[in-house]
Amino acid sequence: MRCALLLVLAGWGVLAQEDWIQRAMNCGTHCSQGLQCKAKRHLFLAPCKREPALINSTLFHNLNISTVMKCEKKQQCSLHLKVTATVEMTELLHGLSVCTLSAGMLEDCRVVTFPRMARAKLAGQLVQVQDDCFEVSPNQNVHVMLRTFPNYCDMTWSQVYRVQGCGHADLRSHVPACITGKIAYAVDMDRQEISVRVSDMLEDRNYHLRLCHRWDICTGTEAYILLKREDHFKNATLQFSSPLPCLCIEGWSSMVDAPRVQVCPFKNRTAELWSGVTFDPEREALSWEPGCPVKAVITLCQREGESDCEDLANSTQIVGRKKVTYAKVDPHPSLCMKFTTDAGSWIKCPFADRNFLAWDLTMTTGQGQPQAALASRIRTKLSLQVCQKGERFECTKITSVTVEKMSHVSVNLPGDICQPDVCIRVRRADVQFSTHVLQCHFQCTRGELYLCKGIFVSAFTCVTLMIVAGLVGNIVLTVYQKRRAKRRHASYRQFEHTAVILPPAAAADSVDHAQQSSRDLKLMLGLDVSVTLTDLVKEHDQQSLSVGPLQASCG
Repeated sequence: MRCALLLVLAGWGVLAQEDWIQRAMNCGTHCSQGLQCKAKRHLFLAPCKREPALINSTLFHNLNISTVMKCEKKQQCSLHLKVTATVEMTELLHGLSVCTLSAGMLEDCRVVTFPRMARAKLAGQLVQVQDDCFEVSPNQNVHVMLRTFPNYCDMTWSQVYRVQGCGHADLRSHVPACITGKIAYAVDMDRQEISVRVSDMLEDRNYHLRLCHRWDICTGTEAYILLKREDHFKNATLQFSSPLPCLCIEGWSSMVDAPRVQVCPFKNRTAELWSGVTFDPEREALSWEPGCPVKAVITLCQREGESDCEDLANSTQIVGRKKVTYAKVDPHPSLCMKFTTDAGSWIKCPFADRNFLAWDLTMTTGQGQPQAALASRIRTKLSLQVCQKGERFECTKITSVTVEKMSHVSVNLPGDICQPDVCIRVRRADVQFSTHVLQCHFQCTRGELYLCKGIFVSAFTCVTLMIVAGLVGNIVLTVYQKRRAKRRHASYRQFEHTAVILPPAAAADSVDHAQQSSRDLKLMLGLDVSVTLTDLVKEHDQQSLSVGPLQASCG
């Protein structure tokens, strides 16, 4: 257990040592073996020399490069290269040179020389030479070269070294070029405010704070504040308009080429990018301009239900920074824009509130025939298709109609539209991008057809019954009149030798009675009263008996 604890502590010590950069009080040159070596600046101009005695000799045995930090105060430290080389002494080697070269900089060389008496005394022995007076910058690539002095040909050693960057914790706290300050923040979405607190900034400098949109550079907004170095609390409040993922808090100290720190509170709010969709009704142009650099695939689609959106043909565009525009777009509520990135997909439907609805379709019935009623606010051309459901959804074009501004047109539809598996599809034909309106299960107003059919059947039945009733009445009246005539004839024969003379009043009464009987008969037939011929005959006989004595008495 104790050994394991020691190993853990040792590991922590190694990690701490890697994160910590060695300190140097003063730069200088040091040599082992007690040599009193000296160093000075040197510029190599002469070409190298050939020395046969040194052919196939190895004078440099090791080269080690590291970074050391020289500090005057806590936040005033500079970086230096520490070059350690092991060389084999010889009388021909008066010393060695250490040169550094980096991009955009001249070669910087220092020559370390050995005393003459020591060269002969230590010939054949290894001597370690150390120099740490080469000042460097964070993240700098340095080419380090060792040469002999004098400069013998083919006697060099080189190595490329990269200085630690400002991401190193030790540099962020002590090297001015890396001290950016630490930013902490809190967001108030209701007030659209960001409260910022700055710590570990340069103590003797003012500090700048602002909000910016990070593209190639961070483009500033109007939100800016300067924190004074004498302020005890380094706090500020910044206003923002939209929580875009590239909106960042940027801070830096008041100094030339000051490093800057950027913190982006909304970097994961990718959905905020898709809110910039605009529509121009005059040009019928749909546009979107990214508020932040983003690699996305933009597609127009037709919304089907809550989640499905079918892509429109030839509408895909890949964007990163430029504005996207779709010309000649039908502003239908089902037309949407789909944004796809590596993080997912988002769908925005700018016409869902129906503010730009240009045309509409309703299904009606005119003169017993199904019709498509098309109404439009603008002058447009609409294409109508009849579609058949099945394994494949097949559509056949019926016609194309032009609808004038603020008017409507009715189009007669074929009779098979009433079938349950037949639909009608309508879309604009005078734009480049449009969605379709699909209507199925058209009922063809069957209730009205059945009602009309019922009325017709009822009317036909009533007329037929009236005709039949009239015929029956006519037949009955004819039979009645014939039988009455026969009975009168028989009565006249019975009294053929008797002269019967009726008074004018009696004759008139007889005629009126006959006419009244005829009218009563017709009335009873019209009222559907059951009358038999026997009843009529009996009535006639009774009238004859009542008249007979009168006629006899008159005779």
